[in-house]
Amino acid sequence: MDPRLGLAAGAPRPGLAAVEPPRGLGAVGPSMTDPTVSDPDLLTGRLFFAVPVPGPARAPLEAALPRLAPLLGAARVTPPGGWHLTLAFLGQVRPELADEVVRVGEAAVAGVPPARLRLESAGTFPQGRRAARVLWAGIGGDAEVLVRLAAALATAAKAAGLRFEDRPLVPHLTLARFSTPAPVPPEALALVTDAAAASPSWEARELACYRSTLGGPRGARYRVLREFPLVG
Repeated sequence: MDPRLGLAAGAPRPGLAAVEPPRGLGAVGPSMTDPTVSDPDLLTGRLFFAVPVPGPARAPLEAALPRLAPLLGAARVTPPGGWHLTLAFLGQVRPELADEVVRVGEAAVAGVPPARLRLESAGTFPQGRRAARVLWAGIGGDAEVLVRLAAALATAAKAAGLRFEDRPLVPHLTLARFSTPAPVPPEALALVTDAAAASPSWEARELACYRSTLGGPRGARYRVLREFPLVG
């Protein structure tokens, strides 16, 4: 989910603007209760909106990871179980704004039909193979629906007073991140391109609001808190 919205995987993204910590909430300690512990589905914490990538569509790329990882040196490959197409990153959302998050999601999907999507090609951010920070697979099919959703989320979030990462959407699935920018070998790009071409298309029927929890040996962990159906 990348920082450049992509839409792929919610670990810390290069270039993200600083996000204010929740007002009135300090570090969680013995004297303070984390609201997500008592209510795991509460729309609070480090939130973002994304479209899930189902298992069958992930399978060819997932199968290619054992060959891909050695080509990327010290890059961290994103766990396939958390693959998604990020559309809007909200940052840290206070508990009292949970209802606003729901309204933003409902407003964004109003009138938006399901989208037939597919994985295709490969690329990096920044563009080109020199000093890459992110390796991604591109999105084909009804990708304009993702762009429409991202624009609607930005408008609704701004109206609700929620902070969000405001930048043009380049629909993609984040596959790996480099803590230190590094070149991506042509063999890696070719491997991703071939695996993406072998992936079946799928019909995206919902927008999801995720919570990202940082930390742990495998990076961020994601939980879907709420889904907003795309029914047109």
